[in-house]
Amino acid sequence: MDSSPFNTAAPTPENMARNRLFKGSGWRLGWDPNQQHFVALVGGETWALELTHEEWQAFVKGLQRLQQDMEALGSQLMAEESMSLEQAFPSLTLIASGNATAWSLYLQLHQGRRGEGCWPAAVVPELSQAIAQWPDLELESD
Repeated sequence: MDSSPFNTAAPTPENMARNRLFKGSGWRLGWDPNQQHFVALVGGETWALELTHEEWQAFVKGLQRLQQDMEALGSQLMAEESMSLEQAFPSLTLIASGNATAWSLYLQLHQGRRGEGCWPAAVVPELSQAIAQWPDLELESD
């Protein structure tokens, strides 16, 4: 029996109300809305960071914006060219580095405890897809 408080499952409305850990090849996303301070977890193969609700919101918005911007700007580059784009928020910074079809994602936390992590380019598409399929993403508007 698994002693972890998180259960691995695909994100669905039915299982989002409980503690969950969603994983793929090289990424992890956790959610526990019952926690008072750290409600989310993001991680890679060998690292993880707990996020506040504000940090989670910034992470999701930033990832979505970077994905759109990398696709839009990538069409203007030659195949051998690469780029780095940044999404900065008071709580965290995300940096995408690579080209339109393959880019790594770097995360740095700024408030309270500090931390950083990085997902390699091979992991980012699946991580992005998991975020896009996250049920009931209630993002506050800017």
